[in-house]
Amino acid sequence: MAQQKKTTALAVMDDFKIVSRYDGMTPEDLEELQDQLEDLDQDTGIACRSIKIPSGGGTAYEVQGEDDDTDPMKTITGVVVFTHRLSGYWPNAYGSSNNPEDKLPTCASMDGKTGIVQKGDNTGEVITCETCPWNQYGTARDQAGNQARGKACKNMRRLYILMDGDPNLYLLTVPPTSIRDVNNQLAKIAPYADKVITLSLEKATNAGGTPYSKVVVKKIGVLPPPAAAVVKELRHQIKAQYKNMAITMDDYAAAPERGKPVDVSADDFDDDPAPFQEAPPHDDSDAPPTGGGEPLPFA
Repeated sequence: MAQQKKTTALAVMDDFKIVSRYDGMTPEDLEELQDQLEDLDQDTGIACRSIKIPSGGGTAYEVQGEDDDTDPMKTITGVVVFTHRLSGYWPNAYGSSNNPEDKLPTCASMDGKTGIVQKGDNTGEVITCETCPWNQYGTARDQAGNQARGKACKNMRRLYILMDGDPNLYLLTVPPTSIRDVNNQLAKIAPYADKVITLSLEKATNAGGTPYSKVVVKKIGVLPPPAAAVVKELRHQIKAQYKNMAITMDDYAAAPERGKPVDVSADDFDDDPAPFQEAPPHDDSDAPPTGGGEPLPFA
């Protein structure tokens, strides 16, 4: 009797709904909405609700809801529309300054490769992240200002997420403690933007004995072609605008206490896995139209 081959094909999730806040609007309503939006001062960037990771090894995300309230969620089911690395260098120990200006990093990188000095005498200077002295282990400072084993520059990753039947776009910033795990998990399912995944949290402990929440990504299905095409277009829209999203200390802060984030050192990793590779950049022909037409769902 022939042995059956084990299948690894993902189920097509026809019941996963990609929706826009403009679904159901007539062309006349869309035209009127566009006309009213032109009356307002439009901010650049992308309108997102936040997903925060708890401190102390908690296993429920804090998801922004209506009126800035938050809802705890053990598991988030959705699609990663777009992801990119980012890094921020804050010279002060976390929480040591009450100056709102100190929430902005002194140097920021939107790709984890090239940093731009944001303030001070060297504003505008271009930094190569790989060789930057602040991007090396052992340069971090603890709350008392003492040298710590982590990096002074915090390496992170942003995930732009769509949930089932929800017209809102959500932004999760993955902290240094989870960035390598998430890189590897996304690389395994790439191309990622047509996959339905779950995001959960596991309690872990760093090399210094401090508990933290580790992000876990699991694939559960694949989008049907029409939904995948919508996500692909949204990805192009976001990729055309994401560099307008400023990095602040809120990217690095934990929820719900917004307390001291857990740092990571080289001792927390057994090896140095290959970095997550982004999909090839789109060309100008892929970019969404600007001006006129239907407003962007998440702009």
